[in-house]
Amino acid sequence: MAPGYRRSVLRMLLTPRWVARLALLVVILVACAWLGSWQWGRARVDVVRTPAAGVAVLTDIHRPGQPVNQAQIGRRVLINGVFDADRELLVVDRQESGRLGVWVLAAFLVDDADGAVVPVVRGWLPAGAEVPPAPDGPQKIVGWLEPTESDALRERGRDPLPEGQVEIVSSAELLSLWQPPLFQGFVIQQQPEPQTPLVGVDPPSLTLGGSLDWQNAAYGVQWWLFGLFAIFWFVRMMRVEREDLAAEPDVLASGLLDTMEVRDDHRSPKG
Repeated sequence: MAPGYRRSVLRMLLTPRWVARLALLVVILVACAWLGSWQWGRARVDVVRTPAAGVAVLTDIHRPGQPVNQAQIGRRVLINGVFDADRELLVVDRQESGRLGVWVLAAFLVDDADGAVVPVVRGWLPAGAEVPPAPDGPQKIVGWLEPTESDALRERGRDPLPEGQVEIVSSAELLSLWQPPLFQGFVIQQQPEPQTPLVGVDPPSLTLGGSLDWQNAAYGVQWWLFGLFAIFWFVRMMRVEREDLAAEPDVLASGLLDTMEVRDDHRSPKG
């Protein structure tokens, strides 16, 4: 790039109009960078488990249709009711001690909850093992209350699973399969019954990795793209104006020559 061109661009940028445009660009870039980072931070959903000590009755701290809140995650709860043998699912691709298997997920009809059920993970089984029937009659279960699992855990492009199998414990999906009323989230049974062949499922650790909310992540990327577009707009306007300014001397010179030719024509003797 020629030194003369750089000097002319610098002189143009130091004019009041372009100083104002440059200041506006800086404001837009700072805003887009901050908003993008803010949305990206919101997209990162970190779960920190701080359950209270002791055992709480589920119906005392949780209601059907309400999400599991931060204070309830990992809380040990007591449930009284009966298993519904007609509503049972297998949650596929669950590991236990390095082995791949399934969770046995059953609907548990909670006493004094107006017919609402809570999903209960009865335990883990190796893949292909026969599922033992749930215990009959009134039951008293102690387990850990967990929130609904994120859709980010689903395997993308996976073929539909056979009937009776699901990928995740999703309250939205269970609502369509089991019908309301339903307690959102689920309970991991502390002591499986029968103990054999079911294996107890350990609750997640107190510090969990986060998941990504794709909607907020997309908003964050959009803000950064807006910032890049603002840079493109600024450079484009600068180049267009610089080209117009560079063309002005040629236009003036062309106009001057035309004027001189007209004058010469007037001065020439008539034939």
